[in-house]
Amino acid sequence: MIVHRRFFASSAGLICSLAAGVVTAIESRAAVVVVAQDHFNYSTGILTANNGGTGWTSAWSQTYGAGTSFNVSATGLSYSGLATSGGSLAWRSGGNGIDQNSRTLPMQNRGVVYIQFLARFGSSSGGGTPNLRLLNNSSLTGGVGGNGGTYGSYWSILGSDLNPLSNGAASSSTALSALNWVVLRIDYTAVSTSLYLNPNASTFNYANPGTAAATYAGFAPIFNEVALNSRSPAAFDELGVLSYTAVPEPAATTACAASALALLAWFHRSRRGGSVPSRN
Repeated sequence: MIVHRRFFASSAGLICSLAAGVVTAIESRAAVVVVAQDHFNYSTGILTANNGGTGWTSAWSQTYGAGTSFNVSATGLSYSGLATSGGSLAWRSGGNGIDQNSRTLPMQNRGVVYIQFLARFGSSSGGGTPNLRLLNNSSLTGGVGGNGGTYGSYWSILGSDLNPLSNGAASSSTALSALNWVVLRIDYTAVSTSLYLNPNASTFNYANPGTAAATYAGFAPIFNEVALNSRSPAAFDELGVLSYTAVPEPAATTACAASALALLAWFHRSRRGGSVPSRN
């Protein structure tokens, strides 16, 4: 009995084609995992000591002694296409007029990480506010928002000195005073941070987010703590930290080779049993 080589070749080719298609489809997917989030679904009053949401490693604290805590408002902020719930944060009078609260989470220092939230601040900035700061064991590594200067009225990516790039590349043309959905993308592999403002929440693609409103090349702040700092006015909601990772899968050629070897083993077994298509 002679093994029908054409049958083997065509079957192996078909399996390789199918394997390549499946792997390609899988590789085009990605895993977006929520690391931590808070909808501020708390009773009204000061934010300090509240411990809701998911993924965090501490409750909200107020560590800036000269200032005071944000207030929890029963009314949440909203943005078209974005799922929202709970209340929101609002500026609260007290101390030197600066509200500050911080919270810790697992260390973020690899792959691609997104930080997103809704915010509306005042029309100007300076004196260290308004912004969401990123910290590594209480040491400032970067942030997003404003801090005075040429671009002080607009959303900017802030460096470890809490200032944007002087050439304007890390600053947008979007005003701090409007209600904005802010999406900060930190790529630790490419060492770059990008800022997206008011994208379509229903179609935003974390794998391919499109053109950024601002970019800070050569900068990727690691962090295990976030801190919100603002003077009046301020409204803040729907804070989320997400990790994006491409689904690791074997290359199509590896899947093809494995499939072909499996088919060959089947031929050998079937040949001994007499079930392989043959010709005389």
